[in-house]
Amino acid sequence: MYSPSILSILATVAAIANALPTGAPRCIITDKVIGQGHLTTQNGAMGLKMTSLPTYTPGGPPIPITVTGSFPVDMGVLMYVTPGSTQDSVLTSKGGATAGIKQHVGGFMDCLTHGMRAQTKTSCDAQSVVNEVPESTITHVAPLVGFRNSMQIMWTPPKTNQGVVTVNMVVAGNVLEPYMIVPSIQVMSTEGMMPGQSGVADNAQAAPPATLAGMAGGVLGNIVPNALQLPGTVVDDLNTVMGDVEAGTSLLGKLTGGLLGGK
Repeated sequence: MYSPSILSILATVAAIANALPTGAPRCIITDKVIGQGHLTTQNGAMGLKMTSLPTYTPGGPPIPITVTGSFPVDMGVLMYVTPGSTQDSVLTSKGGATAGIKQHVGGFMDCLTHGMRAQTKTSCDAQSVVNEVPESTITHVAPLVGFRNSMQIMWTPPKTNQGVVTVNMVVAGNVLEPYMIVPSIQVMSTEGMMPGQSGVADNAQAAPPATLAGMAGGVLGNIVPNALQLPGTVVDDLNTVMGDVEAGTSLLGKLTGGLLGGK
């Protein structure tokens, strides 16, 4: 029989592991905060990379944003686009959780299809973030089904010219599992840069290379070989079902583990 102290510790761990299953609690990507919430550090086992078209047209058609690599079996995300050529986590690494660009532009399409939703206004207001549309900042509805080596979402450009913009994204497993701030990409406006902008990208370096400890974390996080991963269309279908269930009843989020926890 467990002693009260052991039961208390187990209860605390369980509470941490089941926190925030229905989305990231914040509106800005901050490495230190994510690490504290997950009780771990970034690890390069995922090897995530982002690509898109080189340009967007203000008020024009949506463009695809694709992320490739080895995703956790279940995962959470926080994603947004900011004006300028500096990855937001570069700013927050220097200025802390109160730093970062406060303007999030454009909007992501068909979020629920991908198991995602607009970040709450309360979360963004708390960090003084102004979204052009609610879907300018998105997170997971419930833990997303991974088992894939790529995902793609369409982004609608801002209505007015913002010059060069930077796509920011973090992908995380559960508590104690790996997470990775994806190296950003820049997309140039067909109308040119805004005054004071630089075309030189300032992106965070890729996550540290895999280590023995990191590989152990990868096993814990169920990072699977590409050969074992499912086609993206199958995963999207599963995430759609999960999103529909969560949106209708909120039951799935209550029963699954927490992702992207933070203080």
